[in-house]
Formats: sequence, C-alpha cells, structure tokens
Amino acid sequence: PRSETIDLDDNSFVVDISDALSERDKVKFTVHTKTTLPEFKKNEFSVVRQHQEFIWLHNSLVDNEEYAGYIIPPAPPRPDFDASREKLQKLSEGEGMMTKEEFTKMKQELEAEYLATFKKTVAMHEVFLQRLANHPFFRNDANFRIFLEYENDLSVRGKNKRELLVGFFSNIRNSTDGLVLNTTQKDIDEFFEGQKVQLSDYYNNIKTQTTRADAMVKAHKGKYNLS
Repeated sequence: PRSETIDLDDNSFVVDISDALSERDKVKFTVHTKTTLPEFKKNEFSVVRQHQEFIWLHNSLVDNEEYAGYIIPPAPPRPDFDASREKLQKLSEGEGMMTKEEFTKMKQELEAEYLATFKKTVAMHEVFLQRLANHPFFRNDANFRIFLEYENDLSVRGKNKRELLVGFFSNIRNSTDGLVLNTTQKDIDEFFEGQKVQLSDYYNNIKTQTTRADAMVKAHKGKYNLS
C-alpha cells in the first residue's frame, strides 16, 4: 500500500456533519464544508446526504484505478436503530405493569442509549469524510467534490456501482452538427457549466478543422484534375 503524509493542521479544506435528522429507517446528514481552495464555487456550503450516498462515494473511490495501492477509508456502517426502537416499543407495551417512576427511569435510559447510538453513527460518517478531505489525493477526487457541492439528491441506486449520477446530463448524442448536449433546466448545474462549454468548444473546433481539411482536399483534387 502507498503511504502519504497528511497535514492535520491544514484548515484550507474542512468537512464536518453539522446536523443529522433521523426519520424512521433513514438518517439525513447535513454535510458542511468550509474551504479556501479556489476549485470550489463558494467558501462555505452545506448539502443533505443519506447513507447510500456515502456508500456510492466509497464505491466510486474503490472502482477508480488511479487509486490502486492507496488505502481507501472504510465506508461507514449502515445506521441501525432497530434494537433501541424495539426496546422502547416493549417498554411502552409494558407500561401498565410498572410504577410511573420505574417507567420514567427505564425510558430515560433507553432514550440515552438511542442517542448514544445515533451520535456514534453520525461520528463514523463524519470521520469517513474527514479522512478523504485530509488525504492529498482523495480530496481532489471529482466525485468527492460532487458529493460535497451538488445541492440535489445524487439519485444513487443502492449497490449499483456503475450508477454514478443521474440528472446532470440527460443525454449526450452524436448528430450531423456534431455533439449535442441535451439537458433540461433542472439538470443544469453551475458545477458542470464550465465542462459543458469546453466540450461544446472542443467539438465546434473539430467541426471547423474538419471543414477546412475537406476544403483543402477538394482544392488539391481540383489542381490534380486540371494538370
């Protein structure tokens, strides 16, 4: 495995989870980023992410051949509050069989247990992101920046590693006029606007050069036929 030096005192790129909300079977993490790096549109921003989007990010790093030999931080475990919820449910069912004081005490203990599990879950997801942000190579990963900066849902489909993003570019097709980028207004994001312009310029330039080359070939053919 390759080893890299990590500067823990570097404050140019700081990522943390500023808030988290539990909604039954899912947790919504508010991922907060503060940076002075010029590659980002803003110096401070936040997005809401769910666990499966963390898994998508981890899998995209694992699948990237450029990182072969590097130790990729392990993915955070799936949030699991089933045990705590089951205990609270059983406590509610047995409320009539104990005194008010006993019920209140046990409820407080179970709520504290649930809260501790919740905080641990948030911390493990935060540590995963911080390890990436502190790594000299992973911090520059395109998918990592999309994860941090793209404000909408990444539309990740479970464990399908080939599914990276849905919604940036609806379709890219070839036509007689060159490359046409078909996007809806919803799909357009400033993060990719520069790349889209570069692609358009690139293919327009190719089209122009091809037209000139065809004209030169025709001119040479004309001279050849006249001689």
